[in-house]
Amino acid sequence: MKILLIVILIAIGIPALTQGSSSIYERTTNLPKGKHFFVLPPNAYWNKQPWVDSVYLFPAFQPGKLEMKNGFTPSLEPMLNYNVFLDVVDIRPAEGQIFPLADVHDVKTIWIGDHKFIYVPSFGYMEIILEGKASVGEQTLMRAIYELSNGTKYPLSNTDVRTGISKGTRYYWIEKHYYIFTDSSRIYRSGSGVLPKFFPEQKGKIKSFVRGHKTDFKKKEDILEVVSFSNEL
Repeated sequence: MKILLIVILIAIGIPALTQGSSSIYERTTNLPKGKHFFVLPPNAYWNKQPWVDSVYLFPAFQPGKLEMKNGFTPSLEPMLNYNVFLDVVDIRPAEGQIFPLADVHDVKTIWIGDHKFIYVPSFGYMEIILEGKASVGEQTLMRAIYELSNGTKYPLSNTDVRTGISKGTRYYWIEKHYYIFTDSSRIYRSGSGVLPKFFPEQKGKIKSFVRGHKTDFKKKEDILEVVSFSNEL
């Protein structure tokens, strides 16, 4: 009787475990509206696509400058651009093929023309669009959806090997994320609770400003406005 009861409990528990799994194939999705897609067909490489030159943040490579963490600044000014698809800073030499910047963990600041970038291991590259007691970083990245041959679509994770081929179709689109920080060890995704954390003595004024201006912490202009206000307090 005890053995029979154990068998019944196991039989009941197995479907429950199956239903509670977190497989990517249980999270179907649709393509977001209003986006421009970079479509990577099945069994195809990204660098053979007609959009290969459109994955850069800037329309052209620009003179760059590197500032190292040890204080050294190389005299060379390589031609740089940010490859959004691969999340790398590419270097275009006078002759030869384009190649990615290596050893970014030793680099403090990267200048692409007049644009200042930092590399944060937890997030990747971001452009500093406001500097002050609190600064704002803008991250340009690509999201992706994978489509099977039957048309079913699933979100792709950050483990997507973009340089490889796949049996399905991949759809990529560009997104902007914003971060507020005081230094490299205190970087937070933009949100209503970040500035009060950085400026606790001014918490009331900041919250009042946010309510009065109906600040949207996903909008670039709103973020710049409230961070500039907080920096002046």
